[in-house]
Amino acid sequence: MKQTIILERGDGELWGRLSYDPGEDKAGFLHTTVGATVEEVTNNIRGLIADSLEHDLKDDPYWADVDPDKIEFKYGYDMTAFFEIANKALKINSIAEKAGINKGLARQYAAGIKFPSEQQAKRLEEAVHELGKELIQLQLV
Repeated sequence: MKQTIILERGDGELWGRLSYDPGEDKAGFLHTTVGATVEEVTNNIRGLIADSLEHDLKDDPYWADVDPDKIEFKYGYDMTAFFEIANKALKINSIAEKAGINKGLARQYAAGIKFPSEQQAKRLEEAVHELGKELIQLQLV
């Protein structure tokens, strides 16, 4: 099963809710949560679904035989969440962290003070490519 989590930024938190097509009736249940990160929101949504399957949705045919741990999620972002996430993701520190490279060292590379080894450059390249894959999957709502 695939589900879309719509992410919105508000009051210093990331809000997430499952997106349903207009007109779909999912037992009148809207899974909504908050978290500091996309991962936390996703884990919270999984927990909400698991709890609902034991109670409110146990007889709902749409959710029959659904294993919350096997749901694949894609994400839609409102503009506030998108620009905050993109702004963080495109910073030197974030790329360095994704590459597993010291942030101070990455800033020195960016300033031309030091130059990366071939291995370090490859790690940074892979991090940027991974970031590109994540960004290309974004859906703005």
